[in-house]
Amino acid sequence: MESRKIPINSNQLSSSQAEDSDEHAQFRVADKRRFAQMDSDAIAAGTVEEKPRYPTYVEELMAKVAETERRFAERVKQIDQEIARSKARLEAEYERKLVLGKQSLLLPFLDVLDNLERALQAGQIGGSKDDLIEGLRMTAVLFLAKLQAQGIEPLEVLNQPFDPNLSQAVGVAPVSEPARDGLVVEEVVRGYRMENSLLRPAQVRVGQYQQGQSGSAISQFIQALKP
Repeated sequence: MESRKIPINSNQLSSSQAEDSDEHAQFRVADKRRFAQMDSDAIAAGTVEEKPRYPTYVEELMAKVAETERRFAERVKQIDQEIARSKARLEAEYERKLVLGKQSLLLPFLDVLDNLERALQAGQIGGSKDDLIEGLRMTAVLFLAKLQAQGIEPLEVLNQPFDPNLSQAVGVAPVSEPARDGLVVEEVVRGYRMENSLLRPAQVRVGQYQQGQSGSAISQFIQALKP
């Protein structure tokens, strides 16, 4: 069986190619978006810095993280401001209470100063010695009452056995009675306590029986303290 060659017309081929070209041209899409044109121009100019591209869910997660960090920074700033304001308020309140405490402590002693000034004025205008002494005595009583109102009490150590926890022995004094050996026989400086705490120890002299005896253990202890 002989094969027959079918002659191809060149005009027909050119026409078919033209039709294919026209068909492709019809489906060509031109991206006229502004940013696409800008990107194309920038790429052509070689000035675009390539940025890493992430999947959509990664970008959303990164946006959430950035927003969380921003809110956290704002909250930290707010907390710092609140702490600063609270500190300022506490310092102002402390100073106010300190001033009030000083006022309540010192105000009662102005009465003592008033009495002292009146006693001095009485002495200057020719008051008697007895009047001056009485004025000073009343002032001392008033002052002690003010101290007691603040919880300060004098120590009762006179004619009591010497207690080194409450008193400081500044010397000994001879006594003729054995029963007074080791007792506080003289209060040189009065001691005070505030509530249950020792405010100032008393300075005392302790009795020492010397009539042919060595004395008690307390008097021997006091004697040993002497230089």
